[in-house]
Amino acid sequence: MNNRNSQKVLIVAPFAFGYTAHIKNALDKFANIEANILYLDKPSFEYRNNFHKARNFISKIFGKNLKKTFVFDRVKKDVSALAKQNIIFVIRPDLLNDDTLKFLKNKTEKFIAYYYDSTRRFPRKVDIIPFFDTIYSYDKLDVNTYSFEFLTNYIFDESKNKSPKYLFFNISTNDYRFPLIETLAGYFKRKNWSYNIQVYNGSDMPAEHVKIITTQKSITEVSELIKASKIIVEIQRTEQVGLSFRIFEALGHRKKLITTNKDIVNYDFYSPQNILVVDEHDIKIPDEFVNSPYVEIEDSILTKYKIEHWVKAIFNP
Repeated sequence: MNNRNSQKVLIVAPFAFGYTAHIKNALDKFANIEANILYLDKPSFEYRNNFHKARNFISKIFGKNLKKTFVFDRVKKDVSALAKQNIIFVIRPDLLNDDTLKFLKNKTEKFIAYYYDSTRRFPRKVDIIPFFDTIYSYDKLDVNTYSFEFLTNYIFDESKNKSPKYLFFNISTNDYRFPLIETLAGYFKRKNWSYNIQVYNGSDMPAEHVKIITTQKSITEVSELIKASKIIVEIQRTEQVGLSFRIFEALGHRKKLITTNKDIVNYDFYSPQNILVVDEHDIKIPDEFVNSPYVEIEDSILTKYKIEHWVKAIFNP
């Protein structure tokens, strides 16, 4: 039975391979939080308990085009079935039109957003700033430009695997970063270093050094692949300075990291023995970095980046 004094929280977000599900899972650990999550790219709510399941009247499966009117109508219909919320928290609010954002704002006491992509990648995020009471962002340039609250992504899974099957791991979607990923894989091959580098594409495509996959991996499958590696490879998008989830997966699983993100040296978890920043135009990876062991990060530092701390910063449970 729900506590009448509980804080009602609704998360509206893309499924994002399961990354956003961890927010609700973390909130569910607090007795005073009644959390629901509405996925923008899935047909219905995931509820905290079975009581509300009977109220879920959405049955049709919809396509991936989030701009279609029926997605906006579905959001309104689902949210109308709920009582007024204490907090509605939206990830990727730029996927919703203004009318839907106004509707959500009227259904809550606090309307909060998290921008886990930069405004340079999705410019509509600038236009919708006035809708929100608070906006969090992991991108320092956006934080400084628009006075957002700075908040990184989070560690959601942890392990300590001391017996990796291969040295390097990367998984990504085929985009403009593909030539650099191929170049890195070729570098590993010439050094005779073992690696597992996979690139997802909707169909098979030519690749000299990496493995092309045509089925996307789940977040659980990716975690298992990370555990089987010693060093994670992360290629930063050119339009962002924030830290991707791959970096926090490396932290959580105690893996060394090679990245093109130059700003990472400014974070308190940075250790030159664990993290190597490479120049994409002049790749140099010292044998010493590859062969040396991972250095454990102090718990007092890692705790600040865990999902439990993340939800406390936003929802104050």
